[in-house]
Amino acid sequence: MNAAAQLLMTAAAGQPVHLPPELARKLLTAANDGAVAACLGLSLAQRIRARNDALMQAAQELVTDGSTTWKNAQQLAQAVKRFELALLPALRAGQDLPLSPHESALWRAYQVSGARPLRSSRKLYSLLLLY
Repeated sequence: MNAAAQLLMTAAAGQPVHLPPELARKLLTAANDGAVAACLGLSLAQRIRARNDALMQAAQELVTDGSTTWKNAQQLAQAVKRFELALLPALRAGQDLPLSPHESALWRAYQVSGARPLRSSRKLYSLLLLY
């Protein structure tokens, strides 16, 4: 049994463990259902807040000075569509791709389990108005 498997077995037995950062990142990437997130102690509201925070960071990376909130929402919706088509399938398959700051934020938003991604300009506009 390798060291990572031993750590997980120890944790499953209820013993405290120190996970190497790379293993923790991989586990978080693999944790894509609500049951795992709930096991980690994240409520649905916390997961939605994490998704929204990541989307807001992506929007801030994309914002150009003088743009209206509606224009920013449209830019973010276009970035989400490009991300879903070009990068998301490869990232979910485990490929390690170089990402721009807004793409990294979008990837974090998509890694949040149990919180549906926001895609439409209208929903993203509502989100931008709240923050």
